[in-house]
Amino acid sequence: MVQDFNLSRDNGIFAVHEGYGSALYMLDLPLPLPGFDHHLSSWLLRDQRGGRNILVDTGPSASVAHLGRSLRSVGVDRLDLVLLTHVHADHAGGVADLLELFPEAMVLAPERGVRHLVRPERLEEATRATLGDEIADAFGPIRPAAPDRFLDASSPLLDRITVILTPGHASHHNSYVLKAGFGRVLFPGEAAGVGLGEAVRPLWLEGGEVPATPPYRFPATPPRLDGAAMYRSMELLMPERGAKYLCFSHYGWTEDAAGTLEGAVIQFREWEERARACAVPEEDAAVEALFEEVTREDPQLGLWRYLRPEQRDKEGYFIRNSLRGVVRWVRS
Repeated sequence: MVQDFNLSRDNGIFAVHEGYGSALYMLDLPLPLPGFDHHLSSWLLRDQRGGRNILVDTGPSASVAHLGRSLRSVGVDRLDLVLLTHVHADHAGGVADLLELFPEAMVLAPERGVRHLVRPERLEEATRATLGDEIADAFGPIRPAAPDRFLDASSPLLDRITVILTPGHASHHNSYVLKAGFGRVLFPGEAAGVGLGEAVRPLWLEGGEVPATPPYRFPATPPRLDGAAMYRSMELLMPERGAKYLCFSHYGWTEDAAGTLEGAVIQFREWEERARACAVPEEDAAVEALFEEVTREDPQLGLWRYLRPEQRDKEGYFIRNSLRGVVRWVRS
């Protein structure tokens, strides 16, 4: 039986699907910054047929106590497996803290990124250099995780889980396909960008109204971007267009995996073409010109003008950051 998703601002738990021996939940990870409510998520798949509880992404350390309470509130007293899409502080920075709450859990992370969780000093430095001290402080400290808690991709614990190597947003990035009783669930991390799901949409908009406009999504292109790798990764995800759910690392989920994956390629190509056509020589000015252009003309950013002011401020920062990555890539 499919449940109506829970829009409670109090507990931040969204029941995406319950039935056929499986349950899928989105668990909000609040952060103490304006506009960062309903910004970041962990995902829980309860596979009752296999008797497993699987978590995708831990979030930062500042959110782990909240995440632990959310897990307990849906009846999880043990975690079997934690899957990390990529080793950025907002998605994996809380893994050591979570393992203290659930000491039986094992972790799969992108192989190249594990060393940055075991010795997180460089990850801390990179977070501050990329996002600034205010956001890094809100994420909380990254504590070192024990190396013996990490699996390799050949582990039998990964039964019914497909791992797809999808670098681009990060040089170390995995996407995952989990087989549930109700169908396949795709967790692309940020390999297919970020998108505002139907459940979260009314919580972001002025007056809570949902205009009949295209979805809100954009490429998650970091300042140091390998655009060719990003194209290859999106192509590797195309066979999963039939997934029942596509679950973003940021902003929610969609049942239109095909439209989302195809739209991600189209949008990234359009952003690349805009950046190549931009005649503004100075980088900051070029980013600002492109920002004005895409927020005005990109149909996949159709909800931009309806966002609450605090969401526009926050999203403006991340859209500019993504455009900077595209500009640097095409000019390199």
